[in-house]
Amino acid sequence: EGCKGFFRRSVQKNMQYTCHRNKNCVINKSTRSRCQYCRLQKCFQVGMLKESVRNDRNKKRGKEKDGKTGDTSPSGQPEEIVVTPEIENIVSVVAKAHLDTFPKNEDLNKYNTAEGQGDKPLSPPTPSDASGSPPPVDVKLWSKFSDLSTKSIIKIVEFAKSVPGFTDLTIADQITLLKSACLEILFFRICSRYDNSNDTMSFSDGLTLNRDQLRNCAFGPMTEQVFGFAKSLTPFDLDHTEGGLLCAICLMCADRTELEDPEKVEKPQEPLVEGLKWFARKKRPNKPHVFPKMLMKIADLRCIGFKGGDRAMSIRKEMPKESMPPLMREMLVDEDTEAEEPEEEKC
Repeated sequence: EGCKGFFRRSVQKNMQYTCHRNKNCVINKSTRSRCQYCRLQKCFQVGMLKESVRNDRNKKRGKEKDGKTGDTSPSGQPEEIVVTPEIENIVSVVAKAHLDTFPKNEDLNKYNTAEGQGDKPLSPPTPSDASGSPPPVDVKLWSKFSDLSTKSIIKIVEFAKSVPGFTDLTIADQITLLKSACLEILFFRICSRYDNSNDTMSFSDGLTLNRDQLRNCAFGPMTEQVFGFAKSLTPFDLDHTEGGLLCAICLMCADRTELEDPEKVEKPQEPLVEGLKWFARKKRPNKPHVFPKMLMKIADLRCIGFKGGDRAMSIRKEMPKESMPPLMREMLVDEDTEAEEPEEEKC
């Protein structure tokens, strides 16, 4: 909560901080007050968004004006949010791009693989050993999982190319954004196919895996966090338009490191956020609080993405090098930091 307040004040006052070291200070509960610059950067890294602060501030202003809330009209009815035709078009384009690259649950066989449709569970769950250590990666399940993940990455690249403003960026920035957001979008997509009644997740070819199978083939120690995130999405009842917009907002994040032109990335993200706000409130006119809660899911997703990167490096060490497909290795494993010991994220 302390960091949320610090982030809100920093954004609202447009604070400019300076690091007196090398802009890589360790930030945790004990050291966070030593360097405000690195503390703010850590806030961005775990997914805090400027837009969520701006929307909260606008909401408060609406409440102060004439003693009325910013979400209701003088008649007491929910206030209709009006957007420009340009934003409506952006919403339509992103929704179509998401649907074209990620079929709805009822169309799960749309992109089926030859061996995928109708597959029975590939392997029974492997229990942990007596010491409580996680089981080794299930090679057969991993082979299937990595094949499907590679195909999913290709679809994510197709989706990104359709997001308004993405192809206007430099090639270097396109690559940076894709590599930074790929895991987050992968996790969001698989989590959006979570079946609460069976505690399973499904892939686009119809393959369905339970919690233990996903733990053994890929998720490992982050399994509970991923399934917890999946469950947290259920109350939102997200449709393909909202799912696509959330993925696009994840993609077009101007706070990714190594961007050549962050401002050029931030500009197209703003209409994506406005589009999600408009669509979510149009869909739920009596629930204006849902939109900011949706944005906060991006922060959770960012944290899972960080841990997913660490997990990908662990799998690469556990498995023979050739067992991780080249595209997965390129998009999910940070070659520059692979040899370094990852810092524990407090998420």
